[in-house]
Amino acid sequence: MNRTTRATMALAALGLALSGCTGSSEEDPEAKATPQEKWAQSLCKALEPTTAAVSPPASDAAANAAESKKDIVEFLRTLRERLDSQAKVLADAGAPPEIDPAAYDQAKKSVVDGSKTLQGVIKRLKDADPKNSEQMQATLLQVGESLAESSSYQGPLAELSASDENLKKAFESDETCVSIMSS
Repeated sequence: MNRTTRATMALAALGLALSGCTGSSEEDPEAKATPQEKWAQSLCKALEPTTAAVSPPASDAAANAAESKKDIVEFLRTLRERLDSQAKVLADAGAPPEIDPAAYDQAKKSVVDGSKTLQGVIKRLKDADPKNSEQMQATLLQVGESLAESSSYQGPLAELSASDENLKKAFESDETCVSIMSS
């Protein structure tokens, strides 16, 4: 009887040891992540460096027009470069699994279109003569109108979230994605 008890205990201990070696999916959230969650985590991690806040140049009525123009152009270039980086990240990530690829293509197109809009605004602003106050004022008005048209765009994550409920949940389950979407 004693041998039987020891053998049973040894088998039970061995069973526990072996079950501990295989791991549990409850301990590893990555193991339970859906393909969309894994894609969202990867995308957001890659997008994060392109989403830091950028402050517009301070408007100083006493500053000269040429210096103000230069500061605005530099600010707009920074925004355009970020959109270009986001377009590259999206292209590198590929379409998310299990959704209509048209939504992904539209999100990429929106980012590229935003970059093109900024490039056009930058060109118009660079071409404006800071010594001609009427021309500068008209150009700045056009720049403001162009930027106002695109100011409602909330970014590729919001656009992709709107296209698929499961992808929206995947973005909402990742801290980095939530941080990007709330900024």
